Amino acid sequence: MTQAPVHEARPTAPWGRVGLLLTGQGVSLIGDQVFFIAAVWAAAQLGGTAAVTWVTLAESVPRALAMIFGGVICDAFGPRSVLLRTTSVRIAVLAVSVVVALSAQSVPLLVVVAALEGAMLGLGSPSFGTLMPRMVPKERLSTANSVRTMVARFAPILGSPFGAWLVATGHLGVALAVVCGGCVVSLACLAPATKAIDAPRTVSNVPLWKRSGDGLKLLRADRRLRLLFLSGLCLDFAFAWPMNPGLPEVVIERGWAVSAVGLLIACWAAGALVSAGLGALLGERVPISVRLVGSGIGIGVLLLGMVLVTSLPAMAAMAVALGVCSGQNGPAAVTLYQQAAPSDRLGVAMSMVSLSGIGCAPLAYAVSGAIASFTTPVVAWICSALLAFGGPVAAARALRLPE
Repeated sequence: MTQAPVHEARPTAPWGRVGLLLTGQGVSLIGDQVFFIAAVWAAAQLGGTAAVTWVTLAESVPRALAMIFGGVICDAFGPRSVLLRTTSVRIAVLAVSVVVALSAQSVPLLVVVAALEGAMLGLGSPSFGTLMPRMVPKERLSTANSVRTMVARFAPILGSPFGAWLVATGHLGVALAVVCGGCVVSLACLAPATKAIDAPRTVSNVPLWKRSGDGLKLLRADRRLRLLFLSGLCLDFAFAWPMNPGLPEVVIERGWAVSAVGLLIACWAAGALVSAGLGALLGERVPISVRLVGSGIGIGVLLLGMVLVTSLPAMAAMAVALGVCSGQNGPAAVTLYQQAAPSDRLGVAMSMVSLSGIGCAPLAYAVSGAIASFTTPVVAWICSALLAFGGPVAAARALRLPE
């Protein structure tokens, strides 16, 4: 009796599972936005600026540190196992916090919950970044990442105002309950959607804490991966200051109303959302090299143009175009990076991408803020924009290397 050959299960069009997974992620991301806005707003009401600082640090520092080990844990135990456990812990923490918040609200409660939330998100983020390459065929990966980007763009639009409204009306406990409910929905979608993803078959004898530097070792050993990482790092650094603290400073310097900040950010978000949708519809019809390098050049040009024009309508138009380029660049960059990373170390590779997006922001704020204080916000913005051109240069060099 002959045994039939065993093939790895990988459906050619798993859009049902992908849709279920992204539905859960979308609900969870909306909950994350509700939590962040609710926690910061409640902290401001309870303890002022100092409380806001403590809550922000409590969420961001554990999240960044956990990402270092999140990739290693993903490669050791598999993304499904990590995500099911981190989401379950989040549900338990949030459920307890709801009970406490309904009876007594305090800054220490917000700090503890923010720290645990940040740690669980940091541990799970690299694992989620490895799911699409495991669920979708290589030739459809770009489309899947574009759809995922669309889902991520919707979250701030829906979650931020909802979270602010809940806390403004005095319902911190309700806001935390909404976040907990989002995690429950995410877990209910995650479990069946990732059922076909198996745990790693090879076990390393090296302790996990000794493998915390695997991400850096991987980048040092793989030139193509290193250049793609550098491309994303340049664009992350270039975006961080202009589109966050730099934008209000430029608006104030020009004497415009504070509503101009909201308008420009909304224009950018709308452009990115539409662009990601087009990327999902067009799929692989546009070469990924064009989407990556061409949009990277566009980001640098438009960042420069936004700060050099002197009228708000012109700046808003460029913000829309900047969003369009961002919506093309992000999915293309992630797709190429996922395809270049070794399958058995995809977790540590994605942890470096996640850490780059979060970790470079404080450094960018410090460097660009110092330039702005010694010169002007416009000069700091221009310096940041010039750094963006390093992204397409590094990407073009990476594309010349063999896969």
